[in-house]
Amino acid sequence: MDDHLPSPSTTADEQRRDDAPAAADAAREAARARRDAEQAARAEALAARRAAHSPDRATAPDLSDVPPDVAVLWRTPAPARRGPRPGLSLAQIADAGIALADAEGLDAVSMARVAESLGFTTMSLYRYVTSKDQVLMLMADRAAGQPPHVGPEVGGWRARTELLLELQRPVLAAHPWLARTTSTLFAVGPNRLAWMDAMLACLEDTRLSEAEKLHVVGVLSAHQLDWARLIEAYAARERTAGEGDGADPDAVIARFVDPVAHPALARAVAGGALDPAAAPPGAEGTGLDFGTRVILDGIAELVRQRAEQ
Repeated sequence: MDDHLPSPSTTADEQRRDDAPAAADAAREAARARRDAEQAARAEALAARRAAHSPDRATAPDLSDVPPDVAVLWRTPAPARRGPRPGLSLAQIADAGIALADAEGLDAVSMARVAESLGFTTMSLYRYVTSKDQVLMLMADRAAGQPPHVGPEVGGWRARTELLLELQRPVLAAHPWLARTTSTLFAVGPNRLAWMDAMLACLEDTRLSEAEKLHVVGVLSAHQLDWARLIEAYAARERTAGEGDGADPDAVIARFVDPVAHPALARAVAGGALDPAAAPPGAEGTGLDFGTRVILDGIAELVRQRAEQ
């Protein structure tokens, strides 16, 4: 027997590695197509709502033990009503809020504005949602959309996790208000659970405990929102700051740092750390930031430790 012939398992592993980039590209394309379809569906539903009042009303008689602002995310539509003044659907209310927040910012969303955009009175809107907080909950879950399938064909736990995190970035960029509302934290709706499940599935072949896996997902999700919040804050400051108003906080640091009072910071400034070109790169081949990469490195070390136990 030729000792130089590759073993079947080695050949299969190499084939999986060769196929992983194509699988990741396919997942990215599927995610883009899903986002486009969801955006088009929201726009079509909103346009239909404005042109002719034809959706259904939703009720949730079996959710009495769930907080109201979460229960609203799980109501099932009732049969459509007939008559000259058909009702609304929760999806249409969410779409109207999303359209306002995307166009004018989160502060533009109010019960009155949402009702007006749908051709209803504010009082009639209260038949479906009891507060602006419930509207924000619906908006947060609806805007998140559904995750694409990212299975083992993409690679190991880290490759799959990186891809899902990368695919969340366009959603946050399209709806920057998601990082500004605390409703995002508590909107445990169908889409939120789908993303959590997809992230947890990436870790299923590791030896992390179930509690550790869930905390890993929580840390990564929190950082995603922090990243989006920071990007939006910088963009908002640039939009509102006038010429010479010091919109760049790094420039302010460089101006006021004192080598005696702030020796470590002064060394960083002198070393060009605040130069935009000196920013640490994101994860190779992805749109992820340096902070995400550092967190993933820490998770990788934890995965390694658990594998050796």
